[in-house]
Amino acid sequence: MSSKSKPAAKGEYIETETGNKISRLAQIVGAKHIVLAGKCVVQQGTVIRGDLIRPSQPQKSTDSLDPKSAAAKKPSQPSSVSLGRYVFVSPNCTLHPPSRIDRSKTADGKVGEGQLTYYPLRIIDHVFVGPNTHIRAAEIRSNVHIGANVNIGNFVVIKENVRILDGAVLPANSVWASNSVIAGSPARVVGELGEGWGGGGGSGGESARTAGTDLHVFHYVDR
Repeated sequence: MSSKSKPAAKGEYIETETGNKISRLAQIVGAKHIVLAGKCVVQQGTVIRGDLIRPSQPQKSTDSLDPKSAAAKKPSQPSSVSLGRYVFVSPNCTLHPPSRIDRSKTADGKVGEGQLTYYPLRIIDHVFVGPNTHIRAAEIRSNVHIGANVNIGNFVVIKENVRILDGAVLPANSVWASNSVIAGSPARVVGELGEGWGGGGGSGGESARTAGTDLHVFHYVDR
């Protein structure tokens, strides 16, 4: 019996001009608010909630009648979920923007009713997300390996070169330092990564593969 992984079925993925591969069985909600920088893979059963966006702030009125000036001031389309290059999202994951209740003051100085407001989720480059993992983080930086069945809470920040072991639960609003190994529920730092982890090219780079497909991504930065 061959030990080789089963190749992806032809037509199973939609491929973009920048080399992103998105499973036709993934649920991409609010695609116009989702940014994939290139060479990303999103596998089946994954849900990305790009529809959960922060309302755009009203622009100050202008007296200018110059159409070029008005066009220059036109607000750009806000992004809700942003993935850098070489981000691999395994099956059955959820990428959900973080949120909190904002209570703004009314004209008479009173605190108004709370409104649920969503903020951007940013994942930088060379990040692997294991299967059945749920993310509501504010930011995940480069060279991060996230195991299976991980729960990353609201507004979590994960810095560069971090490995999160299977089943870890990262509490809301927590910040995790670079070069950490994280595990447990609730999560804690259980070790440190060596200087060589997260860098190196050729055979030194770790290849992240998921059973049942030949799609893969290198976590380490090529040099």
